[in-house]
Amino acid sequence: GASAGGESALFDLFANIPHDVDAAFIVLSHHKQDHQSQLKFLLSRHTRYPIYLIRSGEEIKPASIYLIPENTTTTIENGRLFLKAHRDDLNPPLIDEFFMSLAKEMKNRAIGIILSSSGADGAKGSRTIKEYGGMVMVQQPGAGKSDPMPVTLIEKDFCDHILPAKNMGLHLNDYIHSFDHKNE
Repeated sequence: GASAGGESALFDLFANIPHDVDAAFIVLSHHKQDHQSQLKFLLSRHTRYPIYLIRSGEEIKPASIYLIPENTTTTIENGRLFLKAHRDDLNPPLIDEFFMSLAKEMKNRAIGIILSSSGADGAKGSRTIKEYGGMVMVQQPGAGKSDPMPVTLIEKDFCDHILPAKNMGLHLNDYIHSFDHKNE
């Protein structure tokens, strides 16, 4: 999840993820549709992964990046992404809703990453990921344009790693590959 100027952190993150990481990445941000189209173009300059705009009911493909359409929230169930209209007065915050569904779906394999963010969105979802045994990384305070959410997660002990976005890829890779070794 990212907002409040988190684009440069997204670029740093994806530019430094090893190309053999066989995971799907769902990018959640609080931006308008036309910004998402621009984000797709800009992000494509920093990654080899294909980038898709989420379609409801879509099966998640590994080694892919998914962007959420404007005014929607997304959840994951049975390996598929589902969209619904988002209204701030009726729905949980965007990142919280997805992280909570991710934790229930993936259990200890759930990974949440919070980059620059100015609101409270992400705290409940990060706590849920931790409760299910998953892993949460936050951008190191001072590295982003807006630090309130990363600082909140650090203070509440809802994160496992506090790193600059450019260093998250290797930790992500190690975490994902640790499951490969457990299954051998």
